[in-house]
Amino acid sequence: MKRLLPLIISLTIPLLAQEQETVRPDQLIEALMTAPNAASLNAAIESGQKAGLPNQMFLEAHFIYLVNQNDHAGLADLAPTLEAQLPKYSPDDTMIFAVREDFESIVHYTKALAALEKKDTALFKKHITEAFWLSPEHASQFAPHIHEVRMKDFMSKITLDLTRTFENQKNGNAKTSLKEVAGDAPAFLIHFWSPWVQPSILAMPEFTSVAEVLMKHKIPVTSFLLSGTEESRRDAAAFLASDGSKIPGHWLVDTDKSSLAAALRISSFPGVVLADKNGKILFNGDPANRRLWETLGTINPEIRKPMTNPVLPDSAENDPPAPNDKKRQDPN
Repeated sequence: MKRLLPLIISLTIPLLAQEQETVRPDQLIEALMTAPNAASLNAAIESGQKAGLPNQMFLEAHFIYLVNQNDHAGLADLAPTLEAQLPKYSPDDTMIFAVREDFESIVHYTKALAALEKKDTALFKKHITEAFWLSPEHASQFAPHIHEVRMKDFMSKITLDLTRTFENQKNGNAKTSLKEVAGDAPAFLIHFWSPWVQPSILAMPEFTSVAEVLMKHKIPVTSFLLSGTEESRRDAAAFLASDGSKIPGHWLVDTDKSSLAAALRISSFPGVVLADKNGKILFNGDPANRRLWETLGTINPEIRKPMTNPVLPDSAENDPPAPNDKKRQDPN
C-alpha cells in the first residue's frame, strides 16, 4: 500500500480536480495523503471536511498516515472504525481503494494487528490470511508481520550454547566462545555479515552506530562472518583491515556445519540477534526495528536508538544467499 501512494495520488488528483476546481481538491488530497505529523493530518481533515469531502477519505488518510508512521498500535485501534465504515464503502468516495475487497482487506489487516497486541496468534493468523486473500497485491505489507510472528515462535525454542567456540577473525589461531563475548553483561548482540552481500556492507555505518551505543552501555557486540570460500574470507579480511578497523566489538567466523546463522534463520541483511546472558533469544531481525530498542530499553532505560538513515528500500535483490551456500555472489 505504501509504495502505491505516488501512483495513486497522480491518478486520483486529476479526476477530483475536475469535479471541485473551486476548492482545489488536488491540494486537499495531497495534504491528506502526505501529512508528516498528527497536527498536519488533523488540519488536512478539517480543511477536507469544510470542502465537503466524504468521511471515507479521512479514514483512508488516517490509515495511510499510521502505515507511514509504522504505528501498529494505532492501526489496531483504528480497526473498529474501519469495520464500521465497511458497509458504507463507496468506490466514488475513495482515494486509494478502487474496490470493496481492498477496503475490506485493511479491515482484516488492522484486526490482525489488534490480535497481535493481545498476543492472540491464532486470531492474527485468521485475519492476516483473510487480508491476503482479499488483496494479494498488498502482500508486501502483510508479510513482515507474518515473518515476525513465526520468527518469534522459532526463537522461543532456541537457547544458544554459550560454551561453543568460534574462529577469531582477527586471529585465526584463536578461538572465542559466546560466553567470552557475553562476559557478565545481561545481554549481548550478534551481527551477521558478508563482504559478498552488498546490503551487508552498505549497512555497516548503521551497524557501527548501533554497536557504539550498545557498547557504551555495556552490552557486548560480536560480528559473525558467514563462512564461505577462501576468496570471500580474503575479502572479509581486507574489509576488516580497512573500513572495518573502526567498528567495535568481537569479530568471529561462523562454521560451515551447524552454522549459527542457519540455526538463527538469518535470511536478510542487516540482521542482528539479541540474546540474554543465558543464551535465550530476545530479538531477531533488522537493527532498525523498534522492537529491538524496546527490548534493550527494558534492559537499560538509558539505551536509545541512534539516528541513522535507511540503508536500502525493501527489494528481492537485497536477500542474501543461504548461510551455508558455498557459491555466494554479490546479489547486485
